Parts: sequence; C-alpha cells; structure tokens
Amino acid sequence: MIQVAGSLWSVPATERRATAERLRAAGLRRLHWDTTDGRFAAAGGFRPEEAATLAAETGLTAEAHVMARRSAVEVDPWTDFCDLVIVHVESDDWEAAVDRIARRGGTPGLAVSPQTPATSVPADMAVLCMSIVPGQAGSAFDRAVLAKVTALRESSPSRRIGVDGGVRRADAAALAAAGADWVVVGTDLVGDRTAAWADILA
Repeated sequence: MIQVAGSLWSVPATERRATAERLRAAGLRRLHWDTTDGRFAAAGGFRPEEAATLAAETGLTAEAHVMARRSAVEVDPWTDFCDLVIVHVESDDWEAAVDRIARRGGTPGLAVSPQTPATSVPADMAVLCMSIVPGQAGSAFDRAVLAKVTALRESSPSRRIGVDGGVRRADAAALAAAGADWVVVGTDLVGDRTAAWADILA
C-alpha cells in the first residue's frame, strides 16, 4: 500500500497544529515540510524551528524538502528532526548537500522537477518526483510523472520513490501501479477530503 506524507503548505499558520492533530487522528503518521530560498522556487514553506516544534508536539515523523539554489547551507537544522532530507538535483551543490545530510546522520534524497529526466538521479538514492513546478502548491497533477516513476522503478527496483504535487486520492492507484512508494498530499488531504484517504491512512 502506498504511504502518505501530509503537507501543511496551504494551511494558515494559526490552524496548523489543529490540522496536524486532526490528520494524526485520521491515521496520518508523517509530515512533509517544504522550505524555499525564494529563488529556486516561489517564497514560502516553513522555518525548521516551527516544523520541529510541531513534529515534536504531534509525534509525527518528518521529512524535509529543501528547494534552494545552494542546498548545502540549508540542510543542517532539518537533519536534527527529519529522517529524510530531500534536495533538488537541479540545485547548484546537490552533491555537497547529500554528503552533508549523510554525515549528519540523515538519509538524503533527490527531488526532480518535471522537466528533469529520471536518468539524472543516481540509482542508489531515494527520489521525489515533482508532478508540478516546485513551489506552486495547488497546481494540477501532471500525469506525465507516471512514466518517470515507472522508468525509475525499472532502473532500480529497491529505491524509494515518492511523488509530490497536486496528488489526489484518484491518482493513488495509478501511482502505486507505476512503482511509487509514497505520495506527498496537501490540498486534497487537509481540507474536507481527508475521509477520502481513510483506507490508505488506516
């Protein structure tokens, strides 16, 4: 069964704690934290201090998605509480960032934007396939990502593969069939659609 990491990107700051607790009660076990430098992607996302506090208060595990031109200088505080820290293969220093995450005891992953081919990611690394332009929360899911997931799974059967961006409950079966292990879900999960995910969250 495909797993879900919940994103609170679209949730107002005053409602994040209550939303996270409601999702935990519905069965969610993992939060996905986005952060941007305002250059690689539109400004937005979370500060690591806020994310760490909310993760600790809710008891939910955490992963981070760092959208930055210079990733290596951004990853340190996320490795303190996230078991997976993802940087973009399109960033200027992704290799240095991956090395730093690993040296700090975290598990690194690479995100690939829609225009980036699957072959850009080393075979031994977790990969997060973007199905929207990074930072554009609320955009429609691009089904072209299914072919990328399939190619990644065929090239490396044991790697972890995730999909992030516009994912809806109706997309989950096709993503699982293509080979995705987990999906990042925001808009379709945090509002009145939570119940639609109940069979996967349970």
